Amino acid sequence: MPRLIVTLLALAATLPAHAGRIDNGTWTHACGPRPAVVSLDLKNADAFNKSVGAVNTYRQTQRAWLDCLQKEGNADIKATSDLISQTINGEAQAAREANEKIATDAKAADSKFGDGK
Repeated sequence: MPRLIVTLLALAATLPAHAGRIDNGTWTHACGPRPAVVSLDLKNADAFNKSVGAVNTYRQTQRAWLDCLQKEGNADIKATSDLISQTINGEAQAAREANEKIATDAKAADSKFGDGK
């Protein structure tokens, strides 16, 4: 069992530093806040033309933010999945080793105390 703990600690140290966390059902990330929505100004043609630049900047910022969310989310999903798989595999290996020892001890006991004399 101590080997499993050492393995898990080593694995945790290799997880990406940007990995988010889930707290009370909410996933936090390092992509920053959602970009503030900008609208087209429809008061008149001049106001509209002036607002187009801000809308285009918003769209570029929004696209970059969504790309960040997707990349970080996928990294977090993979890291979490890998950690869970390694934990399960480590526990299964520990159980196999314990059962092998029990079987070996049972054979030794049979040889020593049972019909195998």
